[in-house]
Amino acid sequence: MLLAFLLLLVPLVVESKLPPFFLGKINGQTLLNHHLNQLTVTSNAGVLDQYPWLQVKNFTQKLDHFDPYNTKTWNQKYFYNPKFSRNNSIIFLMIGGEGPENGKWAANPDVQYLQWAAEFGADVFDLEHRFFGDSWPIPDMTTNSLRYLTTQQALADLAYFIESMNQLYGFKNPRWVTFGGSYPGSLSAWFRQKYPQLTVGSVASSAPVNLKLDFYEYAMVVEDDLKLTDVNCAPAVKDAFTKIQKLSLTAEGRNQLNGYFNLQPPFDGKTTKLDINNFFGNLFNTFQGMTQYTYDGQSNSTHSDKTVRKMCQIMTNTSEPDTVKRVENLFLWFNVMEPADPDHLTVMPNSYWDVIKQVGSGDLKVLGPDGAAARGWMWLCCNEIGFLQTTNQGNNVFGSGVTLNLFIDMCTDMFGDTMKIKQIMAGNKKSQNYYGGADFYNATNVVLPNGSLDPWHALGTYKTVESQALLPYLINGTAHCGDMYPSYDGEPNSLPAARAFIKQHVREFIRYDPNVDGPKTSAASNSLFVVISLIAYILVQ
Repeated sequence: MLLAFLLLLVPLVVESKLPPFFLGKINGQTLLNHHLNQLTVTSNAGVLDQYPWLQVKNFTQKLDHFDPYNTKTWNQKYFYNPKFSRNNSIIFLMIGGEGPENGKWAANPDVQYLQWAAEFGADVFDLEHRFFGDSWPIPDMTTNSLRYLTTQQALADLAYFIESMNQLYGFKNPRWVTFGGSYPGSLSAWFRQKYPQLTVGSVASSAPVNLKLDFYEYAMVVEDDLKLTDVNCAPAVKDAFTKIQKLSLTAEGRNQLNGYFNLQPPFDGKTTKLDINNFFGNLFNTFQGMTQYTYDGQSNSTHSDKTVRKMCQIMTNTSEPDTVKRVENLFLWFNVMEPADPDHLTVMPNSYWDVIKQVGSGDLKVLGPDGAAARGWMWLCCNEIGFLQTTNQGNNVFGSGVTLNLFIDMCTDMFGDTMKIKQIMAGNKKSQNYYGGADFYNATNVVLPNGSLDPWHALGTYKTVESQALLPYLINGTAHCGDMYPSYDGEPNSLPAARAFIKQHVREFIRYDPNVDGPKTSAASNSLFVVISLIAYILVQ
């Protein structure tokens, strides 16, 4: 968190007008850290008290890696965990993402990759992303300053960090493996692609590598999940959204929506199409939040409560005949689990311009921690990576209320006239061409796990090249980053085999240096995986 500003920002956080789920992420958290009830603490001091062996440090990072005349530097936060170190040559790096890093991903022994670190004797680092948490290249988020917030700068940060840590800690024949989930998973995949000489492999969990601007496939996967869960679920959702869309067309209907959802501010005579699109975005957020992390291993709530199954139970509850009322009930239930404002749990924030006012400022004091994280993530999406989650793909259960124009307007209203549709499309195309997208992603020694229920899996790559150890893996019945979390009784049966697959290839990555030996894959390796998978399957039956 921004500790220097914390006391000043508390009132701003309480008064946040941001919806609880914003562009695929919970406010103030990374996509990976959405609900880490077991893993999240509020300060560096808290995590160090819980894990006294963990070290939090600052590293002198370059401001601009691509301008040889720019010699400015800044302090980038990282966590170092030497507890498992045995050989001074195997190093695991967790890549930070679009929110603060608090260190538990470098310290909690139940996290999957840290179990492997203990077994393999690895040193562990966790590097915070520039412009998030405590890592500020420039102490503001004006559009001019945000030109330094790019994926290429973030990858170059990782490269310079690894080179510097090799010198600082004297690692002998260093064999680094990068890990990341969600957007950091993309960075992990791209780092292996662009800087292969610095690592021996990477794990890129739930990594969207296809940089689509209009990410309508997100809604398509959510709809598929509803259909898989309960045959009556998707029809109930479609019936509700059809009715809601019809109500939104008239003043009388919008007044009924005010009553259903306790909209603040309510629809009135000044309501615009943008207001209505924003309202549908807030409704869709609830279905996103319930789907994206379903059945993962971080808390009892995500095991059985914040799940697609629970969502469908509410939406198919025939004791409430009104399907619109069921959507209201779902919103209220989710808002208690993930409150945007704990003091107003029955209120749906309904002001597009309140969001813009909070996230549109470049002043960190005005933004607050949640606003700063949302602004940084929105900048990345608008400026290059896309991922704008619409529902206007045609016939679908959510209707056409969440349009691409809504997000284009947000980009322009947050960042100014230099961020209009032409610039947004050009930036997105440039980054897609630079990384190759899903079809042309090319690297060695990379495992790319995805969950079949995760809407983000639609932007993953599924091209297997065994001779390069380019290894996608679709995990049936799991959602976002499910392979990374601690295991739990009753988790999806496919997870043990998937984790065994990932672990085996990490073992191979650190055993063989591709710069010397070439990427290590073989029939024997594949046979070993089959045996491990079979044993894991038997154990969970």
